[in-house]
Amino acid sequence: MTERTKKILIAALFVVVVAGVAYLLYSVFFKPTAPPAVQPGAAPTYNLLPTAGKAIPQAAVTPTAPGALAPGAAIPSAVPGPVAAPSRTQVVSSQPANAISLSPTGELRTYNPTDGKFYKIADDGTVTPLSNNVFYSVQKVDWGHSTDKAILTYPDGSKTLYDFTKDKQVTLPSHWEQFDFAPQDDRIVAKSMGNNESNRFLITANPDGTNARAIEDMGDNADYVRVGWSPNNQVVAFSMTGEPMGMDRQQVLLVGQNHENFKGLVVEGRGFEPSWSPSGNNLLYSVYSSNDGFRPRLWVSGASGDNVNANRRDIGLMTWADKCVWQNETAVVCAVPTSLEEGSALQRDIAVNVPDNLYKINLQTGTTLNLGAPDGNPTVEQPTLSKDGKTLYYSDRQTGKLMKFAL
Repeated sequence: MTERTKKILIAALFVVVVAGVAYLLYSVFFKPTAPPAVQPGAAPTYNLLPTAGKAIPQAAVTPTAPGALAPGAAIPSAVPGPVAAPSRTQVVSSQPANAISLSPTGELRTYNPTDGKFYKIADDGTVTPLSNNVFYSVQKVDWGHSTDKAILTYPDGSKTLYDFTKDKQVTLPSHWEQFDFAPQDDRIVAKSMGNNESNRFLITANPDGTNARAIEDMGDNADYVRVGWSPNNQVVAFSMTGEPMGMDRQQVLLVGQNHENFKGLVVEGRGFEPSWSPSGNNLLYSVYSSNDGFRPRLWVSGASGDNVNANRRDIGLMTWADKCVWQNETAVVCAVPTSLEEGSALQRDIAVNVPDNLYKINLQTGTTLNLGAPDGNPTVEQPTLSKDGKTLYYSDRQTGKLMKFAL
């Protein structure tokens, strides 16, 4: 075999080997697998995605222009949100309202300094003049409890008793100060401030000034006496002249009409400001002390007979007693400033524009409920409850409006 023939055979063998290897690789990695044989009557199985269930037939849709609703189709409505609760705050009158008080018949009594007239306002907002007379520049009004009588104090120091039922006026001594009516309005209590300390007395008298009687000699302690006739007719005034008990504590004497020897009321602070309960058996009051940064704090205590100082406790709210009103014998509603600077009890003017939250205090259980802030974040003054105890009337110092808040 020639050398040439050998080379040809080797080349042919190389070609055959390469072709065989190529076919083997194709068979193993690239040749498609034949589908499995299907048995007669059996359904073929595949690796399928899960089905979407039965289709729900759609109504025929008429083609429309892009963005337009199909003929007869309803406009999709927005999902309704929560319905806003009706406001608990309402404007009773946009006119200034001073000397707010509840009349014996359950209407609101007010004085409008703009036109100098007194009005009654019914629950439905009906306004009726108490008198057609005009009373200019009344500085202070002390209302009767069971009648439409009031003692009016003017800037020049003059005082008059006015009976709005009879439209009758009586002049009272100008040196009488700080008035309060007895529960049935048949007597008044006042401080008779003579020219010197030897002529200063706590007195009671008929509302027209007759039959005056001195019941206590105040002497040089007149500034420490505060009038306040109790609803049970036992106490007519308070005197901050009790036994000394330290810097942040004092004994307040309860003064009766006949020199009664009542037990002294112990209070934790100074600046005593009282508010009688409807029965006169209990007392809500505010005092301040260095422990509270000279801010007013509310307390409650028994204040009748042997009950004086019974159940005396700190309510835990910082506000003045004149921003509170009794709802009944065991519940009080108070306007509490949202913040009070240190020393605000000594200089109340720094808190006159601070908005208030309303609180209801259950004195029987000791629970305090935050009722929230009336609309407009007002500074609440002269809080007064409706006869049924369900509505709080007040004047907003920031706007001057007469408002009401549903409790």
